[in-house]
Amino acid sequence: GEEIMSWRLEQNGTLIGWRTPDLEMWIAGEWVRPVRDESGWIFGEADLARAQLVRDLVEDLAVESETVPVVLSLIDQNHALRRQLQEVLDAIGGLPDETRQEIMRRLGLGQIS
Repeated sequence: GEEIMSWRLEQNGTLIGWRTPDLEMWIAGEWVRPVRDESGWIFGEADLARAQLVRDLVEDLAVESETVPVVLSLIDQNHALRRQLQEVLDAIGGLPDETRQEIMRRLGLGQIS
């Protein structure tokens, strides 16, 4: 099976240099959603990427904490739309060539492979 990497809250702070109070605030605000077990928070790779994004927003881009949820929501919506668009493109790509070309013509797009 596929190995899943995970880190505990304390490891994140040490490993990446984040302050635990910041991470706890981000978790409380549901900006980052790690799993909690009896010994604390467990962060997967996606959680670490999300925490890095939040850190970049707050520290590098100086996004106000009240605005972070809006920015994260917009980013999440963008990712969801990209996944949905890819599913549509995959479905179109599986159609017979003539049908695929007619769809692309009607959409005003060029060739799709």
